[in-house]
Parts: sequence; structure tokens; C-alpha cells
Amino acid sequence: MPLFQPVPLASYASRIFQAADTPRMTADLVGQSLVSANLAGHDSHGVIRIPQYLRQIEEGELRPQATPEIERETPVMTLYNGHRCFGQLAAKVAIENGIGKARGNAVAVVGLKHSGHVGRLGEWVGLAADEGFIALAFANGGRAGGLVAPFGGAERRLSTNPIATAVPLEGRPSMLLDFATSAVAEGKVRVALNSGKSMPDGWALDKNGEATHDPADVYDDGMLLPAAGHKGYGLALLTDYLGGILTGSGGPGIPGSVLGNGVLFVLLNISFFRPMDEFFSDGERIASRIKATRPAPGFDEVLIPGEPEARSAESRQMDGIPLDDTTWREIVDAAEKLGVDPIV
Repeated sequence: MPLFQPVPLASYASRIFQAADTPRMTADLVGQSLVSANLAGHDSHGVIRIPQYLRQIEEGELRPQATPEIERETPVMTLYNGHRCFGQLAAKVAIENGIGKARGNAVAVVGLKHSGHVGRLGEWVGLAADEGFIALAFANGGRAGGLVAPFGGAERRLSTNPIATAVPLEGRPSMLLDFATSAVAEGKVRVALNSGKSMPDGWALDKNGEATHDPADVYDDGMLLPAAGHKGYGLALLTDYLGGILTGSGGPGIPGSVLGNGVLFVLLNISFFRPMDEFFSDGERIASRIKATRPAPGFDEVLIPGEPEARSAESRQMDGIPLDDTTWREIVDAAEKLGVDPIV
């Protein structure tokens, strides 16, 4: 399993996208975003996505030169049409707009529709938390059909529909949640497939509605299960209404929907609710109490959401990013077809 340093890997990704008619600034942003997901330990949203994005460009589902455009705006809300641009570009523009609006208001809301895959959703709410705001995000997936069965069902009806939120903490990484409302993100199934590994119980059903451990079954008309049964199913449905229907992006079962994301960002300005120092003081009391919890058997410590990603990033910055041989071969093959020189 090869190891790669973050900077040259991000540069390689950028050169690949530039060769596919992507402006350099956008290609750099996408490459850096994918590698940041690998650094955080979420390889499902890292450079493994390069071949997928290239296929979407070839099929016209992703428009590499497109940019997000404001469709509607008020002092506290904005609605962007991504015009099928790279999702990382659209999400960055959207969250930065929300941060700007939240500076002068108690709340800011930004909707994004017709965007490509936005990558790791937690990256974007994390940017808002870095600026001192609480942020929430609901991202639904497009394309008719979906990939996830509703609770009690054995047919594809929903997408993986992730939810993310970030809360700033003083002297610690932000408390950051980022999870698919399915039992697992689709990208983790792809990682298992490329790594030659089986899936755990409770991840998926095959096309006949039978439980399966073979990741290939998911891509042969199989389906993922919702996380935590009816709870994940309910959150997935909520995300379809907020990220898809409210923004006008669509979703599985809605005619005209294409593969991509519709996202609703909500930002809260803490200082409109209470003094920041009081918020941070109480936040630290909660965090300290959680960290002081006696570990259960098999655990070394209790972690706050966001800590695993921060520790992974620190480790991989020093030791390198591991990629399985199949993923790396697919990336290199795609690069060679575009005439991109190997990584140096």
C-alpha cells in the first residue's frame, strides 16, 4: 500500500482535473479538498473520487468550468445555483457567503442546488466554526432511484444524505459531526471494494433484498441500509426535504434530478445569544466532563467528535496518506489517459 505526502498528491489531483478542462483555481481547490478528506481519515471522500469526477465530466453531469450563481438573496439568506459545477467550489462559495451574513445577524441560511458532489461535508461547517460560528448542513443526493432503502423496505429510495454540524470550542478542535444517514457512506463501500474487504453486518442488502457482506453487490442493484433503523431513515427523509426540496435541487424520484448535491447551510452567531466567553466557558465544562469519562472495556479514552479527524490529520501529515493499490491504479490510469505526468 503506497504512501503519499499531501502536497504532491493534491498537486497531482489538480493537474489531472486541469487536463480535463478545469480552471486551475478550481482544480487546486478540489485537489486540496480531496486530500484534506484523506488527511482527516475519511478516504471515502478523498482522492478515490477522482475517477468518479472524471466520468461525470465525460457524461456531462459535471461541468468543470461552471461557477455557482446567486439566484435569490436577502440580508440573511442566499440561494445558489451551482449549474453542475464542482461541488467543492460551490460549497466553499456558499459557506463563505453564510459566514459573511452571519457576522451581522443572529442567523444566516444558504441554500445550494444543482451542485456536483461537495466532498466531505464536515469540511465546510468546519470553516464556519473556525470563524466562531455554529454551523449545520444537510446535503441530499440527486439522481433518480437513490441508493438507500427506507426502514422496512427492500428497494432503493433515498441517497446517503449526510448531515454535518460544527461547534467552536476554545483550546480544542471544534466539536464536529459529519455522518451519512445511511449505515455507511457509499464511498466507504467503494474503499472496501477496492481493498478487497468484506462489509460488516448491517451495511447493505443485495438486489434481492437479502443481507450481504460483498461490496460488489451494492453496485449490482443492491442497496445500503439506513443508519440506526428508523432514526437514520427519518433523518434521510428530512435531509431530502431541506437539502433537496427546499433548495429546488430535487432528489431521487423527482424527474430531472441528476447526480449531485443539494445543500442547506444554517449558521448561528453565538454572540447574538450570549457573550462568547460565557459560551466557551460552558462549552469547556461539557468537553472536560466528557473527556474525564472512564473508558469502557476495549477503549483507551472517550473522544469528542472532531478529535479523530484532527489526530488523523496530524499523523498523516507526518507519515503520509495510504492508498490501496486498486485506487492508486485507477487514478494513475485516468491520469495517463489525459496525458498527465506521474506524481513527483
